[in-house]
Amino acid sequence: MLPKKVTVQLLAFLALSGGVAANIFLLQSRGAHSPVASANDLTAWNIAAIEAAEFGDTGSIGGNSKHPAEGLDLAAIGGDLSAPAISATDVTRAIQRELQIRGYETGSQDGIAGTMTRGAIMAYEQDHGLPLTAQPSDALLKAIVLGEGGKPLKGQITPKTGNAREVIRSVQQSLKKLGYKPGDVNGVLTLQTASAIRAFESDQGLSESGRISGPLIARLGRLAGEGRVAAAP
Repeated sequence: MLPKKVTVQLLAFLALSGGVAANIFLLQSRGAHSPVASANDLTAWNIAAIEAAEFGDTGSIGGNSKHPAEGLDLAAIGGDLSAPAISATDVTRAIQRELQIRGYETGSQDGIAGTMTRGAIMAYEQDHGLPLTAQPSDALLKAIVLGEGGKPLKGQITPKTGNAREVIRSVQQSLKKLGYKPGDVNGVLTLQTASAIRAFESDQGLSESGRISGPLIARLGRLAGEGRVAAAP
């Protein structure tokens, strides 16, 4: 028998390669002027199959599988277009579930990309060398499930999206009002901002990371509720 890890990797490979093959077949068979299913639908359905292969039913996209790989639908891997489209809420809920499995606190699994969920996404992205987006997406879910990424981002980090910039700016404003020194409130994760985050985390009994995270957002939000810092956007 193949080791479990090898089996999971093989199933994930089959899911991705099957989806690509199905997409090519559709483009060839339907012609240039015929409607073709969107890449987003195929990507989301293949991610569901990969997720089922790796974890069984995560309660987010797949079926009611009790064991890894039981939820793997070979027809879906081949690009079954009768599969329902996955909504943005479903993708966000799946990301929340997968992040929590990996120890990233999102606050809830409600399918809503609140500030704490965005903080958890940014923590994962920084830890895995991905651009800071603070946004749930099919691409992010795929990266989480397949373990894509590289070495942790270090040094000054300029976010990729406006959402990530706003989260950083809110943290900088809050830290400044508490008497810490994050530097300019510019939405860039500078070394000075990272140092201020570490100091705050140490004072609050949190693990020192120097990055945006769910627990950091939650603690600043609690202090905001007490009227001590600026509320997060």
